[in-house]
Amino acid sequence: MNNQRIRNRAAAVIVEDEKILLVQHHKYDRQYWLLPGGGVEFGETLADAVRREVWEETGLETAINDLIFVSESIPPDGHRHVINYYFSVAITGGELKLGDDPYLCDVQWHRLDDLPHLIVFPNVVRELQEWLQSETREKISLGNRWE
Repeated sequence: MNNQRIRNRAAAVIVEDEKILLVQHHKYDRQYWLLPGGGVEFGETLADAVRREVWEETGLETAINDLIFVSESIPPDGHRHVINYYFSVAITGGELKLGDDPYLCDVQWHRLDDLPHLIVFPNVVRELQEWLQSETREKISLGNRWE
């Protein structure tokens, strides 16, 4: 029986003035960009995880809007399994600054048309571009429904 666990990661899609906010990681001799976000803690809603992670990584306060899409990250050797939840997010306060995580090496606004030229993990650039260009951005998350 496999005792490894699925990691749930909640991420923020923050777009302002035709720019998107990304954080850069340096891990395993690689540098790449990610949407701000991170692991969901037990008992924490996805929205609360996004809010906390964005604060920790960027110093920004946020309002969480809709779930945009979900992706999985499973390498061929199966050593890990991550489910990524992407939310539309608006900035409500704070000041942009790099968080204390030792893997973080930068936080930057990038022009939307530069996205295809960046190394972004997981690679959801095409889906992000499609969502950003879509005229109908439908709500697909009902949030926490526990009663």
